[in-house]
Amino acid sequence: MGDTKGFYYGWVIAICSLVIMWITNGMTLAGLTVFDEELLAYLATVEGDEGLRGALKFRDTITLLGSGLLAPLIGAIADRIGVRPLMVVGFVLLAGANYLYSKIASMGDIYAIHVLIAMSLACAGLVVNVMIVSKWFVKNRGLALGITVAGTSLGNAALPQLNAWLVAEFGWRTAFVYTAGIPLLLIPLVLFVMREKPADMGLVPPGAESTAAASQSVMEGMRYRDALKTTNFWLLASIAMLTFYSILALLTHLFLHMREQGFEPQVAASGLTVLFLLGLAGKLLSGVLADRFGRKPVFVGTLGIMAVGAWLMIGTNEATFWPALVLVGGGWGGLYTLLQLLAADTFGVHDLGKILGTITVLDTLGGGMGPFLTGLMYDQFGSYKIPFTLIAVLVTIALVLATRFRPPAEA
Repeated sequence: MGDTKGFYYGWVIAICSLVIMWITNGMTLAGLTVFDEELLAYLATVEGDEGLRGALKFRDTITLLGSGLLAPLIGAIADRIGVRPLMVVGFVLLAGANYLYSKIASMGDIYAIHVLIAMSLACAGLVVNVMIVSKWFVKNRGLALGITVAGTSLGNAALPQLNAWLVAEFGWRTAFVYTAGIPLLLIPLVLFVMREKPADMGLVPPGAESTAAASQSVMEGMRYRDALKTTNFWLLASIAMLTFYSILALLTHLFLHMREQGFEPQVAASGLTVLFLLGLAGKLLSGVLADRFGRKPVFVGTLGIMAVGAWLMIGTNEATFWPALVLVGGGWGGLYTLLQLLAADTFGVHDLGKILGTITVLDTLGGGMGPFLTGLMYDQFGSYKIPFTLIAVLVTIALVLATRFRPPAEA
C-alpha cells in the first residue's frame, strides 16, 4: 500500500487538477473573450455604444477581485474540510453562470453573472488545486504543479476555438447554453477519482520515509501570521499582482486588438491559442528546470523572457507580433508555475490555503484592474499603444523585484 516504487497515484491527482483548471480557467478567461464582439453589438442596441468596451471589461474585474477576496475564506475552509466539496460547488456555479449568460438583457445582468463566476473560481480554481497537489508531493513538486497549472493554458488555448465555432454555428445565446453543461462533467471526476491526501489511500509521497513522515510533511510549514511578516511573502504577492495585471490585460484584449489589426476571427482566436500553448510549454518546462537547476534562476529567467515579449508587443509590426506573443506566453507560463511552487516551498502546506488565498487577493487586485483599465485607456486614446506600454513597464518592475527574492534552501 505504501510502496511508491511503482506508479504513484499522486500523478492521477495532478492530471485531475489539470483537467479542472482546463475547464474553470478556460471558460472564464480566454474562452469568454470570443463572445465579446457579439456582446458589444447586442449591448450597443440596448445601452448605447458610449464607452462600452471599458464597461464590458469591468466584468473581469468583478470576477478576479471577487474570487481574490473570497480566496482567504475558501482557503481556510479547504484547510479544514478539504477541497473536493468546494470543487463540486464551484462546478455547479460555473454551469449556472453560463446558462444565465444566454438570457442576458443588460450590462447589469452580466455583472451579476460574474459574481457567480467569481464564486466558482474561488471554489474550484487555482488555490484549491495547488493545495491538493502540494499535499501529494514532496519530491517532484515542481513538475506536479507544472502539470496542474498547465491546465489553464490548455483551456485557454482550446476553448476560444470551440466557442468561436459554436457562435458561428448556433449564435452566441445558444452557444452559452451548450457550454453550461461542460463543468458538470467534472463532478464524477472529483467524487470518484480524486482523494484529498496520500494517507487516505495508505500511500507515502515520494521523498517521505513513512506514512507518519508523510503526514508530518503535510502539516509542517510556516504559520499564516508568521508568513505575513516575511519579505518573501510581499515580494511574491507584488510580483503576482504586477504580472497578473499585465497578462490578464493582454489576454482579455488580444482578440479585439488582433481584429483591429485586420485578422479574421478564427485567426484572432488562434492568437489566444498560441499565447496559451506557449504558456503550457512554459509551465511544464519551468517545473522540470526548477526541480533540476533551482527555483530562483528559473523564476528570474521567466520574467526576463516575458518582459522582452511585452516590450515587443507595443509595436504594430507584424514581423514582431508573433515572436512577441511567443515570448509573453512562454514567460508567463513559466512564471505561473514558479509563483505557486515558491509559495509551497517557502511557507509549507500547514496554512497554505490562507497564504495562497491572501496572495490571490493581491494578484487578483492587479488582474482585475488590468482588463478594465486597459479598456478605459483604449476608450480614451483610441488605440492599445499606451495600455500595452504600461504592461511592459509593470513586467519590468516585477523582474527587478524577482532578483530580491530569497528562496528556501534547495532540497
